[in-house]
Amino acid sequence: MKKFIRQLIEKAGYTVFKTAYAPKQMDVILDIRRLVPLSSVQVIFDVGANVGETVLWFRGAFPHAHIVAFEPVKATFNELERRVGHLPNVKLLNVALGEQPKVEVMHLQRYSGHNSLNPALNQPSPTGQSEEVQVETVQNIAKKLAFPRIDFFKIDTEGYELPVLTGATDYLPKTTFIYAEIDFEINGRHTNFFALHEFLGRHGFAFFGLYDLHHYENGRLNYANALFINPARLRAPVGGAATA
Repeated sequence: MKKFIRQLIEKAGYTVFKTAYAPKQMDVILDIRRLVPLSSVQVIFDVGANVGETVLWFRGAFPHAHIVAFEPVKATFNELERRVGHLPNVKLLNVALGEQPKVEVMHLQRYSGHNSLNPALNQPSPTGQSEEVQVETVQNIAKKLAFPRIDFFKIDTEGYELPVLTGATDYLPKTTFIYAEIDFEINGRHTNFFALHEFLGRHGFAFFGLYDLHHYENGRLNYANALFINPARLRAPVGGAATA
């Protein structure tokens, strides 16, 4: 029966793997589970949470982790709060993250996922709307929440990843995984992969793999999500309960 079902699925154009034998760099959560015990992922920072799709994803993958989600635009934050604010161990913060605390004007784009403090993208849009947003640093927030470390650090800020990471340098030695949207173009809308690789390499991180690849029509790679790992943290014993 199993063979028959597999044949039907393959005829429909799909391939089925047992989880244990699934190819690497197909599912980032599966790869993380291969590297560390599920229980070791206790603190997740979701930077650029938008309306909560990734919060729901993390809640399902790591049911016991503390998730801190950041969304600076008020209307988007309100929708984020409506959708995931009731979930246990989820803290929502209506702030942006950067290299230092300040107030910035963010020009609101038609699609909320395109809002960014990246100067190349933070330009007046057809909506004609803008708002002041509070910018904080990762290390200040983590210290206020009394988190000793960050186990999984996801960043999707449309090209503003490096300022976010610059404001997190105190915590990078205590961070295990960094998952960021990257670009392979010099002037793309996302952070350049090679610039991010160089920055994180100086802080002891190693590139692990690419996920959710997007290609141009001619097949050339455009952008993707990149996973970086901290080998020193992978060798470290799991210790100290997270607090919030």
